[in-house]
Amino acid sequence: MFAAPSPIQRETSRCGRGGRGEPGGRYFISGSTAQHAIRDRALHALEEVGYRGFGDATVISDGAEILKRLPRAMPKPTTHIVDWFHIAMKIQPMQQIADHIVRSRSGTFDALPSIDPDIRAVKWRLWHARVDRAIRELERLLARVKDAQKEGEFSIARLHSLGAQLLTYVRSNRSAIVNYGKRHRSGLRVATTRAESAVNSLVGKRMVKKQQMRWSLHGAHMLMQVRAAEINGELRKQLRAPFRQPEPSVPPIFKPKPPLLRAA
Repeated sequence: MFAAPSPIQRETSRCGRGGRGEPGGRYFISGSTAQHAIRDRALHALEEVGYRGFGDATVISDGAEILKRLPRAMPKPTTHIVDWFHIAMKIQPMQQIADHIVRSRSGTFDALPSIDPDIRAVKWRLWHARVDRAIRELERLLARVKDAQKEGEFSIARLHSLGAQLLTYVRSNRSAIVNYGKRHRSGLRVATTRAESAVNSLVGKRMVKKQQMRWSLHGAHMLMQVRAAEINGELRKQLRAPFRQPEPSVPPIFKPKPPLLRAA
């Protein structure tokens, strides 16, 4: 199993054996977004957890284009699926707006009386991989929202914008949306939350939270290398290489004595 997030997070990934809830796994860093570089890093990390070039492997991502192409460069069978977390996070604000409309019982609710169950139905169909049906229902929902939109009504305009973004996302990742319910019941992972949490703890605050002391890309990459080695329990081994260069051949008279030896 190989899970990788993207844009700034595309450099930090996690792979592991087994299904949902399995302990262990390895973090690895790729300083390049080139397909061969990510593939080589992924294969090396997978080998460390027992992968030998055969058996099922799954790439879970947020839909980044480079990771869509990665399975073609990996040993077969390797499949790519879209992280359910990213789908759910695009639906959540739509549900929040729908809940507000239902509670307000305003004129908007009169125009969209079934808005809340309609959004929940789209989510349910995506969870069960009924993608074509979800797309059709989302298109009809957007048409009703557009008809109900009044000038200056922010909530409806926001709902339409979020729905359009979700529709575009689902269409562009149609082939990578699987039956998440079936995977979940089988004990398999459906999201990259463990890798995402690692990224947030490593670089999220400095790189994407608009802090004044923002790291450079090179500095963030080097820090992630160190942190990944620490999490994997390999930092001490990697630091065993000698840092000090052999002392040059200098006559004893020019060598300063250590303070304690001089005091004696």
